[in-house]
Amino acid sequence: MLSRRSSKTEAIVIRKRNFSEKDRILTLFSRDRGKIEAIAKGSRRPGSRFSYFSDIGSIGQFYLYESKSIPIITDYKPVFSPEGARGEFKRTEKLSFAFKLVDKLFEQGQPHDRTYSILREVVQNISSGESQLVFLAFLINVIGDLGLKPELYKCIVCSERVDDKEELIFDSSGGICHAKCAAGESQKISSDEIKLLRLLFDAPYNQISKARVDSKVFEKVYKIALASLEWNFGKILPEKVL
Repeated sequence: MLSRRSSKTEAIVIRKRNFSEKDRILTLFSRDRGKIEAIAKGSRRPGSRFSYFSDIGSIGQFYLYESKSIPIITDYKPVFSPEGARGEFKRTEKLSFAFKLVDKLFEQGQPHDRTYSILREVVQNISSGESQLVFLAFLINVIGDLGLKPELYKCIVCSERVDDKEELIFDSSGGICHAKCAAGESQKISSDEIKLLRLLFDAPYNQISKARVDSKVFEKVYKIALASLEWNFGKILPEKVL
């Protein structure tokens, strides 16, 4: 039984840094508490039971003791370790970008259950080598989870519902609009690209994971996701993560 100052949470290690000769501070992204910083005492000592779970990308149940300054990790039960990504540059690069994005954009103590769930799938899929669509779903979900979901059903200029067969434009600042309503620099968007965006923003993950997507449609939606992130946060991801 946990004491009043103790708790447990499922989390992913998204960052680590040395704290002293023996300890590390881990940044955890958890399902029910969002981002947490906690100290793993003794994790820098060779052979320590805490050294193996402090690896970036480790998923597990973390038992925390709430000290006055920073939570202390008292125990850990492993759920998944991304062994398949070890030594694979492209896979570890994608994981690194995903973790940096979460660390940069999400505040501590604010749960984001959908983002957590998809990030968990990202870690497992990239480790097994299947990553492109799930990584795109993760990027799209981050945009939505931060309250920045673009309008995908009505014109952002005239507010009329769009017909996917019309000539439509995507504006990174807000969403789709009729070509006749567009002003300034915007990019055309096809009906298939709109359908994929709607799927990624609105559908449950198990439905997304089964989708079959044309490569050109995928590339265009990926560029749209990057443009949306850049519009809101500046250039935080390179164009060729995938």
